[in-house]
Amino acid sequence: MAYSMTGIGRASGDLKDPPLKFDVEIRSYNHRFLDMSIKLPNCLLPCETEIRREVQSRLTRGHIVVVIQQDREIIPTKIEVDKNLLDAHMKLAEELRATYHIGGDVDINTLLSIPGLIKFSQPQVESEGIYKNFQPILERALQDLIQMKKKEGENIVLEINKSVNMIEEHVHDIERLIPERNKYYKDHLLSLVQEAGKELNEERLYQELLYTAERTDVTEECKRLFSHLLLFKDSLKNESHPGRKLNFLLQEMQREANTLSVKANYLHISKSAVQIKEEVEKIREQVQNLE
Repeated sequence: MAYSMTGIGRASGDLKDPPLKFDVEIRSYNHRFLDMSIKLPNCLLPCETEIRREVQSRLTRGHIVVVIQQDREIIPTKIEVDKNLLDAHMKLAEELRATYHIGGDVDINTLLSIPGLIKFSQPQVESEGIYKNFQPILERALQDLIQMKKKEGENIVLEINKSVNMIEEHVHDIERLIPERNKYYKDHLLSLVQEAGKELNEERLYQELLYTAERTDVTEECKRLFSHLLLFKDSLKNESHPGRKLNFLLQEMQREANTLSVKANYLHISKSAVQIKEEVEKIREQVQNLE
């Protein structure tokens, strides 16, 4: 089953030790190769390599944007006072009072408003331990993304199969039209022979007949188109990431359709060849969305 290259996955979760909450969002956009950007909170920065490796193990193509937000900070466990800073402020207050005879008292509100006087310390937490507990949240976000990519892929495959069936019908039409076209040219040449009478060189006539038959024979092109379509359907059905292979097969189908247009030399066959090229272009647009 083919997957769409676009999608979004989300997951949230809480860690007990340390007490953290994470929100994870993974978005996937069309891209020829796998390209990834990651935005992490400070506590997960040392784990970027592991996170990148985890995402790469599940996705093969696309521009991937991973955004991880930390909703709850580690609860502070220790509050400290910068005593040197406090002593300096108290000493300055005493000097001002003695030197300039300034009245008033230094109260607690004044002290607490001094920048940097109160310090909060957080427990030291190993990033390896955080990632081990965080990894299931990342996995749920990836699963959510992959489920959306799968559903989108199923819809894309349905549309592609419609065009594939149309191409098969047009190739069958061309095969049915070949005898009709040959009869048309045979009758046309016979009428020319009858008009020319004895002046016609029979050897030259046979040469022209052979040349025309060889130049307008599209049997091989039809066979190759059916072969490409068979491989295309097999890849679409059985491969998870067939995007590049499908693009190659579409190029080959386009080449055969162009040859059909040149060699057809018959209005109805030319119309079918043009319709084949139109369906190939429709498929090409859809395949660009497959991983």
